[in-house]
Amino acid sequence: MAKKKSIIPNSKQQSERRDRSHRVMATIALMTSKLLGENTYAKSSINAERLARGEQRFLKRPIVSGMSLADFQLAKQSQLGYLVAVKDLQSVALDQMQAMVLWATGVNNDEVINRAAGNAFSVYLAQSNDRHQFVRGYQTAIIQFVEAIAGDQGVLAKIRHKFQTLTFEEKTALANNWFKHVNQFMTGTSPYRTITDGASGSTDAQIAKGIFAEVDEGYLMKQPIRENQAPLLGNYVYTGDDFSDQHHLPEATAAALNHLSLSETINLFVNGKLAATLDLLCSMGLYEFVYRYFRNDNQDLISLPPLISTDLSTIISTVDKKLPAIFERLEFPKTLAELAASLPIINLSNAGTARNAQKQNFQRRLSVVMDRHHQQFVNDRGEWVPIDYGFLAGVTAAIRNACCLPLLVQYTVTRNQLFSQIKSEDYAQSRRVGAPDFNVTTPIVQFVDQLARYQVDQLMVIVKRGRNDYEGLNQVSSQSAFNHLMRVAPQMRKVNPNYVTMSKPTKRLYYWLYQSSFADTLERKDQVSL
Repeated sequence: MAKKKSIIPNSKQQSERRDRSHRVMATIALMTSKLLGENTYAKSSINAERLARGEQRFLKRPIVSGMSLADFQLAKQSQLGYLVAVKDLQSVALDQMQAMVLWATGVNNDEVINRAAGNAFSVYLAQSNDRHQFVRGYQTAIIQFVEAIAGDQGVLAKIRHKFQTLTFEEKTALANNWFKHVNQFMTGTSPYRTITDGASGSTDAQIAKGIFAEVDEGYLMKQPIRENQAPLLGNYVYTGDDFSDQHHLPEATAAALNHLSLSETINLFVNGKLAATLDLLCSMGLYEFVYRYFRNDNQDLISLPPLISTDLSTIISTVDKKLPAIFERLEFPKTLAELAASLPIINLSNAGTARNAQKQNFQRRLSVVMDRHHQQFVNDRGEWVPIDYGFLAGVTAAIRNACCLPLLVQYTVTRNQLFSQIKSEDYAQSRRVGAPDFNVTTPIVQFVDQLARYQVDQLMVIVKRGRNDYEGLNQVSSQSAFNHLMRVAPQMRKVNPNYVTMSKPTKRLYYWLYQSSFADTLERKDQVSL
C-alpha cells in the first residue's frame, strides 16, 4: 500500500519558509526605510509594536510622516520652509496648537493650514519658487514639534502616563499636597471674585502674587508627584529629530531665520507656555472643584455616587469607573477653556501689581482666541471663539481624575460607614457634628471626611421622623408621598429648604434614610434600593 504524503511540513520545510518570509520582510523594511527615512521607519515600527501590545494613541489619529533627512537635504525650498516654521514656532500661541495637531495628522485643508501656520509662512511662501517643497519643509517642522509634545511618546503622553499609574495612596498624597499649596495663597477665597486694585488689601496682593507664581513656577514645576523623582514640568529637554542645521541655504538667509533651533524652540514652549498653562489651570481647577462641590451647603453631594458598600477597594473601583458620569452630573467644566472662563480670580488686569493689563488677564487669554492686538477674536457670527485645548484633553483628564478620586472616595467611605451605622441603629440620633472649614481642617482629605460626617448628621431628623411615623403606623409608602412630606412638614422642610430642586438620586437617598429603621419589615418591592 502506497504511503500517504504527509500534509504536515517537516522541520526543514518550516525553516525554509521562515527564511523566505524573513527575506521578504527584510526587503519590504529596506524599501520602506529608504522611502520614509531610517529614523521615521524605526519610530513607526516601534509605535506600531507598542499599539499592538495594547497601548493607546495619545491623539485620535496618527501623526503623518514628515520628510526624511535625505529628501530634506536635496530640496532647498524645503529647507527654507523648515527654518521659516521654526521662526514661527518661537511665537506659537496655545490656540494654534490644535490646528497644528490637525495638520500634523493629515488634515490639509486651507482653513487648518492658515490657522496652524504663523505670520512668516505666507510672506515666504509668496516668494518661493517651489511652493510644494516649501510647504513640505514647513509641515515637517510642524510634525516634529507636534510629535514632541502630543505624539504617542511625546511629553504630554508621558505626563498622562505618570498620573494614570499613581497608586491610590500616591493620589491621596498628591491631592492633599497640591490643594495645600494652592490654598496657601487663596486662603478660602472665592475663585469667582475679581481682584480689583486695593479692594481687599493684603488678601488680593497675596492671591495675585500666588497666581503669578503659578504661571512662573507652579506646583508641577517645583514638586514631584512621586517621591524621589524630578518635577514633571520645567526641566524638559527635547532629543528628537531636528533638521535646523541640515540645510544648504545662503548664510544671510539662514541668519535671518535661524535664531533658535527646533529643539530650543520646543524646550521653550514646553517649559514656558505649556507648563504655565497646565500649572495654573490645573491648580485653580483643583481649588475650584473643592470650593464649588465640597461645601457644607451642597446637599446634592450626599448621593454621589449611589452605592452603599463599605469595602474600600470596591468603592475605589466603582468611583473610578463612574468619574465621567460624576463630573457630568456635577456640571464640572468640560474643557480648559470653560474652566478658565469660569475663574474671574485669574483676571489680574486690575491687580495692584499689574504691569501689562492685557497680558495679565489670564481668564481671557486662556479661554478665548486672541488676535495679534491682544483682543478677543470675533468670528463671522459675532461670537468670541473659545480656545480648542483638544491636544491637552488626555493629560488634563488624567490630572483631574488623579486629584479628585481620593476626595470622592473618602467622602463615599465615610458616608457609607455612617449609613451602615444608621441601618444597624448604632447611629440613631444627631451627634451634633460641627460644620468643617478647609482653612482649619487639613489635609483636604480629612476635611472631606469631616464634611461627610457633618452632612449625614444633618439628615438624622429624617431618620428619626421615619422611625416615629412607623411606630405611629402612619409612615409614607411611596416616593411621591415622601416628597410631599419634605415640602409640608416644618421639621423636614428645615432639613433642606431646597428639596424640590434636588436631584432624583438625592431625593431617593432621603427616602432610603426615612425607611432605614423599618425597611426590613417591608416587602422587597416597597423597599428603596440604592
